[in-house]
Order: sequence, then structure tokens, then C-alpha cells
Amino acid sequence: MLEYFEQVQRPAGVQEISRAMQWPVSSTSVLVRTLCDMGYLNRHPDSQKFAPTMRQPLLGGWIRAGHADGHALAALVREAGQATGLSAVLSTRHGHHVQYIYVQLALAKGFVSRNPSSGTLRPICRSAAGITMLTLDDDEKVKLIARTTAAVEGRPINQGLLMQRIAEARTSGYAWQADSNLPGVGDVAVLLNESDPFGKSLTLSVGAGSSVVRDGHTELGGYLRGLVNDFTRRIGSGTAERPDVTRA
Repeated sequence: MLEYFEQVQRPAGVQEISRAMQWPVSSTSVLVRTLCDMGYLNRHPDSQKFAPTMRQPLLGGWIRAGHADGHALAALVREAGQATGLSAVLSTRHGHHVQYIYVQLALAKGFVSRNPSSGTLRPICRSAAGITMLTLDDDEKVKLIARTTAAVEGRPINQGLLMQRIAEARTSGYAWQADSNLPGVGDVAVLLNESDPFGKSLTLSVGAGSSVVRDGHTELGGYLRGLVNDFTRRIGSGTAERPDVTRA
């Protein structure tokens, strides 16, 4: 199936895939859902079409975010990891979760790493990457997502702190959190100027021990913002850079 996407180089629906592969529609549907759950495919909620995620640097290399393909985005993550010495991640939005697309792991210092990989899901309300995505939603929708997430997980979310982090991110252009999801672990994140083929937001983040994030989030956030804006200029996407104040 993944080779079929490489051949057609565009999103496709279950019926089309079924006909092309000469598989039963029911079997094709099950396989597509499985590949989505594993992080290999993305689904557009309106068209119900699917496309490989940038987890597939070879099969999905043709997929563009602005003028950037999967190879360029993977290189961006490596650059962030090498420059900061921290684990770096490119993520997209997957319902009420953040889904990792590309991960550049660094040696964990001062905390126990769970060794995340491509396809890993994190609650959108409990990660800096998720907070940056939530800056694009109105406050009432954010509160509803927070209540739903807390109910599903069976553990509370400090809604006041979450809204404070979102307000700060809208002003500063980056988000940070420490200990929200895992004790001793935090991250700093920014939105890319580019979106994925379905218009979903992409984020670049770096993760570290909570103390590193608390002490260094201003510097890290500034670096990441400069990096993604420089990335946009390098690839010539023509997408407007995100301003210092992303929302009043």
C-alpha cells in the first residue's frame, strides 16, 4: 500500500486503494486504519482520503509542507537536536493528541527517557508541542478539549495553568511545560510556518529535564523561532513568518 502512494504521489481514498490493489474494501479499510494508528498514514477528516506521514522519508519524500519535503523537515529536526544537544521532535496534530513524525533522540540527562519514536502519541494538553497547536483554537474549544482529555485519562488537568501557558505562547511565539505529562520531563516548542498536506499544524520541539526547561525556555524558544523562520526563508515557501505576537 505504501508503495502505491509512492506511485501516485497524492492522497487517495479507501475505494481507490482497494481497486488499485485488488483487495476487498473491508480488508483495505482495516489496513488503512492500522497504518493511521501506527503513524504511517494521515487522514483528512473531510475528504476521507489518506496520505503517508513524513515518518516515511523515502516513501513520503514527495509530500510537501509549503515548499519543504520530508527530507528537508527531517534535516530541520536534526539541526535543532545538534544545535541544542537535546532531543528534537517534529509533530502534527492527531485529534486530542500530538503525534511524533520524526524524532532525533539525545542522551537523557537528569531524567529517565521513555525513548519516544515516530508515531508516539502525547496528550495535546500536556506537551509544549500541543500547547502551540492549541494557540490556534479559541479558548472555549481549548477548555472543552481539556475537560474531555482529563475525563478520558482519569487524571486532572490544571485548566488555569494550561490557559496561562497558551496565553504566554500566543504572545511569545513559543510554548513550554515541565512535569505536565511526565515527572522530571519538559519541552519547548514552536509552530512551523508550514502545514502538512491536509493543513494540519506542524511543530518543532526540544525535550529535556524539567530544570533545564524551566531555566532555559526563553533561550530555547528564541532559538527555535529563529530556526523555523530561517528554514522558511531557506526553502522559499513564501509563507509569512509568525509574528512576535501571534494573537492579541
